[in-house]
Amino acid sequence: MNEKILAKMIEAVNRHMPAKARNLAEMLKEKDPMIRAKDGNEYYIEKKELEFIAQHVDELDWTRFRIPIILEMNDIGGERVIYVRDRLHAEFIKKAFGYDRILNGILTLYMYELPEIRRRLRTASQIIFRISLK
Repeated sequence: MNEKILAKMIEAVNRHMPAKARNLAEMLKEKDPMIRAKDGNEYYIEKKELEFIAQHVDELDWTRFRIPIILEMNDIGGERVIYVRDRLHAEFIKKAFGYDRILNGILTLYMYELPEIRRRLRTASQIIFRISLK
């Protein structure tokens, strides 16, 4: 399988990702907050999840805090790890869940840590898949 075909397959898997991220402040004001995905579907974000995030994020950062929280799943040498590349997302997860493996601004999570985050942020977080070639 060549790299071009693999890239197209990954792109298809990630079609659920938002076309445009939205900020926490505006979503907290809405009765039924939603995000439109690249595939055209609209996804409802549970208000209680947004309120949970708001409890752990400084109110001054609400306009800069983007929803959804992106959890980037990577396969490295046969082991899957999750990267949180957004600094505000990483700080939130550190504060809310206690995971503190931040190196060069990127939080690294292990697979066994993912269920706790996804249980609490089922609609406000999304997993994106990445493959590192070579």
